[in-house]
Amino acid sequence: MTESRFRLRPPSFMVSLVLPLVVGVLLNAVVRPWLGQQLGGTPRSSGASVRGQDHWWEFDAATRAEHPMLTGFLTTSDGAIAMLLFAVIVLLFAWRFLDPRIRVFRARRAAAAARRSSAGS
Repeated sequence: MTESRFRLRPPSFMVSLVLPLVVGVLLNAVVRPWLGQQLGGTPRSSGASVRGQDHWWEFDAATRAEHPMLTGFLTTSDGAIAMLLFAVIVLLFAWRFLDPRIRVFRARRAAAAARRSSAGS
């Protein structure tokens, strides 16, 4: 197996944590309300807890037929989007944790293969 010259490094700690949080806040606080208003949707919310309410948008059948992807995105609740971005954070931290271990494993395997090939010569 040949090694690629281009190696994708795991993101830094701050990027792994802050970037998904910023994306989630911008989506839920700015982009989704603006898109919902532009498409003429009706805002809905449920729950009144310490964490706040969960928001989503509902649309009439004509708008759903005309913009199925956008209305599907907007009918997903804010909480579901937050959980999706939390999963992204977990995957980024898992990548950061596993990357050095995989690199060490590959180096050991390559060294063992080199020793076997030089011993066989």
